[in-house]
Amino acid sequence: MIQKLTSIELDNPFPYRDTDRIQVDFRSDFMKLADDKNSLTGDFNTYCMNIVGTLSYVLAGQTGDIPQKQIEKLQLSFFSWFQQYKFIEDRISDYEAFSREYKNFDEARMLLLKYLSKRKRD
Repeated sequence: MIQKLTSIELDNPFPYRDTDRIQVDFRSDFMKLADDKNSLTGDFNTYCMNIVGTLSYVLAGQTGDIPQKQIEKLQLSFFSWFQQYKFIEDRISDYEAFSREYKNFDEARMLLLKYLSKRKRD
């Protein structure tokens, strides 16, 4: 499982162009969001960094040091954690770089959850 985790491409450039395009294409939906709930780029970065941070604990053999809150967030998909963006969920495939990053990070997230669950049972 560790080999699979390390083979997932998580070091691609951040999909800024796509997050910018999404915000233009869904401008009216984003305008309805409160300022503190309207940071797609920042929120997607937070989601990705939670996964990368958890992976770094796993690769360092320090799974016991992962903060519980971090594990709780790991259990959430991007659209569960940041529900205000649900209106784009069915359209992310229109944005190639964003979609690719989302899929890669979500795959890593699911594998991490599986790995942590297995470690907990052992």
